[in-house]
Amino acid sequence: MERDPQAHWLETETALHYARSAVRVGIWASERALIERHFSQSHRILELGCGGGRVALGLLQSGYPDVIATDFSPIMVSLARAVLADHDEAWEKIVEQQDATALTYPDTCFDGAIYAFNGLMCLPSRAHRLAALRSIHRVLRPGGILLFTAPDREKGPCATYQGKEARLADGIPGDYWHESETSPVFMHSSTEAETRGELSETGFTVTECPLSTEVASDGPLVRQFAGETRFYVARRT
Repeated sequence: MERDPQAHWLETETALHYARSAVRVGIWASERALIERHFSQSHRILELGCGGGRVALGLLQSGYPDVIATDFSPIMVSLARAVLADHDEAWEKIVEQQDATALTYPDTCFDGAIYAFNGLMCLPSRAHRLAALRSIHRVLRPGGILLFTAPDREKGPCATYQGKEARLADGIPGDYWHESETSPVFMHSSTEAETRGELSETGFTVTECPLSTEVASDGPLVRQFAGETRFYVARRT
């Protein structure tokens, strides 16, 4: 039976896992360092793939008042709203259901965008990643910043693990299914050159792309939750 890359994100147990992480894990030290480096508190920020509201909650608690958090999954949206409302009832209104590959917001209406914890790489194909990048590019203002992460299959502590775990889908290098506590998760593990190429193709210029361990020392909860990943900071050209 063919696996559905969206199925994992539509399950209640998956959504509960990410809702718990919003409170237990919070924003990583490495995420916070790059957010503070590239985003002003006056910026209007769009979050894609918000899951249980982890990054949105951290942004709001850190004094970033103009945030819109989105996810394609109705159960993720519902639980993210509940997580945020538990801290401030007004915050639940910032969570909206959106498809990252076809955002419905007006052109050039955000100063920055965040696609946290490998969310872009959970999309089921290169075509979907390019569609999402083009959609994000459209809603960012000129010079706006996109910050996201992607597992690197060539470098970093998890590169060997990525190679051993990879079960190619249709023979595409980097496409694999990762077993989880609920259903399998589709993931694309990219190379730096590959992701740089996709960003260039969709109108972005990379300003930095460090491994997370090169940015900050994340705590044990973050390491258990996320492992190693590579950050990409890209400017809309």
